[in-house]
Amino acid sequence: MVGCGVRLAVLALALGLVAACSGRYPHAEAGVQVLAAMPGLPAIPRGCLVANHVHTIISDRYSHAPGAVNVDYAYSKKGLASAIAAFERADVDAMVVTDHNAIDAIFDPQIQASGMTVIGGMEWTTRSGHALLIGFETTRASDAILPPAWRTRPTLADFRVMVDRTHARGGLVIIAHPRVPFRTWPEDTFAADGVEVWGLDHFFMRNRAAQRWWHERLVGDERLIAVAGTDLHPGARIRSHQYPLNWVYASGCDRDAILAAMRAGHLLLIRDSKAPVVALGVETGGVRDFADAQAGDTVVLGGREQVELQLRVTAGAGARLRVLGRAGLLHERRIDGPDRSVRLQLQVKPGDFVRAELYAGRRGRKLMALSNPLYFR
Repeated sequence: MVGCGVRLAVLALALGLVAACSGRYPHAEAGVQVLAAMPGLPAIPRGCLVANHVHTIISDRYSHAPGAVNVDYAYSKKGLASAIAAFERADVDAMVVTDHNAIDAIFDPQIQASGMTVIGGMEWTTRSGHALLIGFETTRASDAILPPAWRTRPTLADFRVMVDRTHARGGLVIIAHPRVPFRTWPEDTFAADGVEVWGLDHFFMRNRAAQRWWHERLVGDERLIAVAGTDLHPGARIRSHQYPLNWVYASGCDRDAILAAMRAGHLLLIRDSKAPVVALGVETGGVRDFADAQAGDTVVLGGREQVELQLRVTAGAGARLRVLGRAGLLHERRIDGPDRSVRLQLQVKPGDFVRAELYAGRRGRKLMALSNPLYFR
């Protein structure tokens, strides 16, 4: 009989190999022409630094058995204070609180007293996948949108009902860590709004597999917002981090402006507050300011078969830029300065999209930034 330690080692190795392979895309440079870049464009949109998927407590006891007997485990006053203080020190503008199957933290007076914006939400937690329900209307703790009992595996209908209820109350549904083992999300997205493609930096979370899973759904014509989440549980040993984060390109850093920008896909996922920024801009004809659309937007082609895309990378000297589309890897290059623009002419057709990734590290494998797609129709 194979020992438990050996089985775990084999599992870890297998997950590592899957994660490594899941970052590969076919080369598709044929329809791409590199043009002389126009420095300083596109303009970097105004942004709010947002920490998503933040917990206040370590224990999942309440999520497994919501009720009076475990009410003390719904959220932690001390954990909420710790999270707020940590992100305020990191100059984060807003955070999204998502305790497991509970929204009690939303009603803590510390939120109103905080100098940062705190957006309420919860992590819908089941044995068959988790989802972040963000910004839905609520007036009391009992308004949480609960899944079936923990020992009951949810049906596909349960997932659809959760999404419908959240949308009916004005909230966003973000599929959390979709490829994590033993809590793997079903293949269907159930009309969710987005996917947490970058979370806790740990092999078990399978971030690369999550990114590939999301990309495959983009290729299948689903529009899914990419979101980063810290999955911070204050006090847990491996979860005392405050990254990855999101630059949300919003008109302001209040709750409504941030949620509207997230809904539009106007956000860039970054490793931390010091990470490089990559901005996408499209020119469809005119003054060549590459301001016709940004990541998250849709460009109406109107019979055009070519567009000009310019990507601007700031604070990214030495990093590798990868431009990806429906067909695969469209372009890749090393960024050789602190503020560089890359201009490409793309052959496009309705249903195509384009997005960007930025990597650093000696082997160029450390993800630093990931953009949302820019769509064409």
